[in-house]
Amino acid sequence: MANAATAVESCNRGLVEAHSKLRVESVRKAWDGISMFTNFVASAAKLEVIKQWLKKVAGLAASTVVEPHLPQSKSFLKILGVPYWGNNSLLPITQAQVESVIANTPIFEGVVLASRPCIMKASLSSDMSVIWIDI
Repeated sequence: MANAATAVESCNRGLVEAHSKLRVESVRKAWDGISMFTNFVASAAKLEVIKQWLKKVAGLAASTVVEPHLPQSKSFLKILGVPYWGNNSLLPITQAQVESVIANTPIFEGVVLASRPCIMKASLSSDMSVIWIDI
C-alpha cells in the first residue's frame, strides 16, 4: 500500500466528491490490515467510498477483497449523585425521566443510546442513585 498520507488524501478526495463531511484523519498499520481514524462514525455508504478510494491508491485489482468495517466495542456512561426519588418523593425516578433529561441536555446532543438507562439505588440507606447508560 502507498504511504499513510497518500491513503488519507485519496480517501478524503473521494469523500469530498461524495459530498460527505466525513474525513479520514489518520491511517496506521494494525493487526492484519490498517486502521483508519475518522472525524465521525462512517455510514455503510461512506465505508464503500473509502473502500473504492483505498483500492485506487493501493493499485489493487477490482477482484481484490477490501472489507472496511466499524469497531465493535461498547461504551457506557456512569452518572453518579442523581437523586433516586423523583418529583413525587414516593416514587423513584424512571427511565423515561432520565431519557428526557438526556435528550434536552446540550452535552448529549447527537448521542444515541444503545439501550434504556439502568437506574440503581447507590445503597440501601441512600437517597441517591447511579445511572448506567450504554452509548
